[in-house]
Amino acid sequence: MVNILLGLLIGIFVSLVGGGGASLYLGVLSSQLPTGTAVSTSLIVALPALFFGTLVQMRLHNVHFKMGNQLIIAAIPSILIGTVLSRFIPSKLYTIVIGLLLTVMGIIVLRKNLRHANSTGQAPKERPLVAYALGALSGLMVGMGGLSGGATTVAGLSMMGLTTFEAAGTTTYVLCAMSLVGFLSHLLTSTIAWSAGITLMIGAIIGSILTPIVLSRLDLRKLDHPLGIFLGVVIVYFGVKMLVTA
Repeated sequence: MVNILLGLLIGIFVSLVGGGGASLYLGVLSSQLPTGTAVSTSLIVALPALFFGTLVQMRLHNVHFKMGNQLIIAAIPSILIGTVLSRFIPSKLYTIVIGLLLTVMGIIVLRKNLRHANSTGQAPKERPLVAYALGALSGLMVGMGGLSGGATTVAGLSMMGLTTFEAAGTTTYVLCAMSLVGFLSHLLTSTIAWSAGITLMIGAIIGSILTPIVLSRLDLRKLDHPLGIFLGVVIVYFGVKMLVTA
């Protein structure tokens, strides 16, 4: 029951900010399972919630498929490259670089949403090279550090002109594809604690489905701005946290 409630809260949170929630699932499971089992189980837990969340976001027209597909194309090979590079790059250096990057991107998202020049209602800027770069960065984060890459993805999409809801929806779509790759790679090679994972998964699925539906019934124009500020604060928090713990 506790895992279902925790999964629900994580599902709500990741639906709001567009993250995969890998670190949050891992945090819960690490207190119950050995680290290796917790890592593989967290990847499995994230996939169904992202899948159902993507279906809901698609129905609400919050997914920008062109940008999302560009990110996916770059991310998948980068996951494999990151897995190889992880053997040679010190984890401390990786943590510092990603922490700095997240902090800067979070500040940019905050600055954008604190200014009155809101991008809502405006066409997003088509920047294929930026989209491919974001996809590659997210893939490297997954391959090298076991992170979902959601923070950099949603921040980058927000900077490219998508509304907070579109950035979250598109990120959910991208992370769903990336998590599928991780799911297939771990399914046959890792130990998965299904009993602990399924209860967490049930709550996460409920949260990922209900949150976009509830938000869609509200005035998105009024919510986009404060949620954008919240998103920027969350990204800065994760960036600073990585720098402090490096």
